[in-house]
Amino acid sequence: MTTTNKPQVLEGVRILELARWQAAPRGGMVLRDMGAEVIKVEWNKGSDLRNSGPFVGEMSVQFAAYNRGKKSITLNTRKEEGKQIFLDLVKQSDVVLENFRPGTMAEMGFSYEALSQINPGIILASVSGFGQYGPYRDRQCFDPIIQAMSGIGHQTGRGFGQPIMAEGPIMDRTAALHATIGILGALRYRDRTGEGQWLEVAMLDGGISLEEVALAMCYETGSNDFKRSGSFLKCQDGWVTTGAARARMWERMLKVMGYAELSEDPEYAAPMFATDKTEIRMELLHLWCEEHTVAEVVDALVAADIPVGPARSIPEVLADSHLWEREVMMEMEIDEPPGKKMLVPGPTFIKFSKTPTTAGKIPGYGEHNTEIYGRILGYDETKLAELKANGVI
Repeated sequence: MTTTNKPQVLEGVRILELARWQAAPRGGMVLRDMGAEVIKVEWNKGSDLRNSGPFVGEMSVQFAAYNRGKKSITLNTRKEEGKQIFLDLVKQSDVVLENFRPGTMAEMGFSYEALSQINPGIILASVSGFGQYGPYRDRQCFDPIIQAMSGIGHQTGRGFGQPIMAEGPIMDRTAALHATIGILGALRYRDRTGEGQWLEVAMLDGGISLEEVALAMCYETGSNDFKRSGSFLKCQDGWVTTGAARARMWERMLKVMGYAELSEDPEYAAPMFATDKTEIRMELLHLWCEEHTVAEVVDALVAADIPVGPARSIPEVLADSHLWEREVMMEMEIDEPPGKKMLVPGPTFIKFSKTPTTAGKIPGYGEHNTEIYGRILGYDETKLAELKANGVI
């Protein structure tokens, strides 16, 4: 676990997280890695990913991946005393991060208007599938639905005769990062004005943003003929891909493949999308790759300063020293069984020169009740026992 005694970017920022699953909690973890105190408010053990597999020992891999480093408190906000405790915490916090269905926060008594009355500087960040307004506002949503409705699945599946779904939760991750960016912007605005605000992020908006160029070309041409030039190239023992987009890159690529005469032809050496010879030179590239191993292709193109990368399996990614040197993923001990380790995301993938990021431990359910309620609200053991007896925490 990475630790530091140096000040961090968001030191002193307190975030109350009501978020579940992935779309918002991943953003909360990024903010925590940058120094914010993120208090995860849980109302029962099954309301988030704690009970969702896969598991390493008794720990949910999904819960650990999106929540390590946070502080967990239990609070039943369906009880009036629980609502008041949450509002008392809001008074002393900077951000509330939630991803309920639109309207839920207002029904709970936690609308932005209500929160801002008790803390004018509060920032409410709301993540939802389709946004706080629009025709689809009230629909339930998960990552695969956005892959379908944003056009990503269709674009990815072109050439296969059916939509293709990404294996990872790319729409959840995109939404979480957009929420993180929004929160940072709102904090900066509050630094200047003292005013908080409500920001909202829709997963569908983020998914659509990944196809901006294809949408613009369809708007212009009325067709979906536009295709990215990127594709996987079959080699003797695997696959690679390359990003030879600029003219000098294709000039070098043609020389590497043994077509020096074509490299001097402006039509063949032109940048991506700027020549009618694109399909011909791509076919030449496919044929050349099929005659070589992955290592031979990668070595030749790297030597020519042409972007290239092998298409790796998950075991191959795990064996890559780059992952370990940059702490993209890291080992962390879990409580049960003792001594067992699992792989979790490393400190957030932003590297600061003066304000390091850190990765905290995976919180137990309600592990920080005594610390948070005692330090922030001044509750003693008698008060905590009373709240527990009454089903408030």
